[in-house]
Amino acid sequence: MKVFEWDDLRVFLAIYRGRSVRAASKLMGVSHSTISRRLQAMESQLDLQLFIRHNEGFILTEMGEAMVERAERVESEILSMEREVFGRDALLSGPIRITMLPHIAQHLIIPHIVKFTSLYPDINIEIDASNDIVDLDRRNADIAIRFQAEPEEHLIGRKLPDFGLAVYASHDYEEKHSFTGKSPSARWLSWEKSNNHGLLSRWMKSTQYQHCLVQHSIADPLGLQEAVKAGLGFAYLFCFTADKDPQLTRLPNIDKQYIPAWILTHPDSVATERVKVFARFLWDELNADVERISGNIND
Repeated sequence: MKVFEWDDLRVFLAIYRGRSVRAASKLMGVSHSTISRRLQAMESQLDLQLFIRHNEGFILTEMGEAMVERAERVESEILSMEREVFGRDALLSGPIRITMLPHIAQHLIIPHIVKFTSLYPDINIEIDASNDIVDLDRRNADIAIRFQAEPEEHLIGRKLPDFGLAVYASHDYEEKHSFTGKSPSARWLSWEKSNNHGLLSRWMKSTQYQHCLVQHSIADPLGLQEAVKAGLGFAYLFCFTADKDPQLTRLPNIDKQYIPAWILTHPDSVATERVKVFARFLWDELNADVERISGNIND
């Protein structure tokens, strides 16, 4: 009978998240040869291949894909038990610096940080809520929450739920404007400086409102949502804030779009126990909030 040990799953998840033996070895604090040997033994025991070795990194096979969700569920349960049983006696203390967009900090992360600090009162959280990309290599932050397709190869990444975006307008704006036809009066608001290129423009052109003109650009997500509420136009907004705003309505018959997100740490930072504990805690909390983050809560 083929039996998995917890350390086998840790190796599997470390390679999956790091996409290389090098990154996995840094995450687990062991040598490259140990990771390679453990993976080889695991695949030999199962008599199947979990990863395809590619120039761009390790890519999951179909069987590997099937294991990820279950492995992460086991990890979550074990880490939850560790926090519950050992967390209060760990005597963890000191600062943790985390960087993210102001939109994420204000409307998503703060309640989770309140919960974390009740468990670890001697840890001090320093939040850099900024649109700037803080350099983790220079240790300007310990943890970053970023929207990107894949983490940089040398960073340790934990995949978060994809953030859902839908098209919203104020109730008054929806009633007073036409959105379809040859000459619609409604106007798109964009976060891109150019109206003709980029991901957002492709999303707009794929909707039934593709003939509406793009008139204004607001790069800040919070500012963009306020502009939609004020009746300046309609726009793609993050579901986790727009869905709970009573002044906004999600326009019908438009597919949601999704942006991938990651919790990123530098290998040197994640070796610090308090950083490791906080990254795990935040990953657990945000995955538990997947329905709101993805925008599926009102579907």
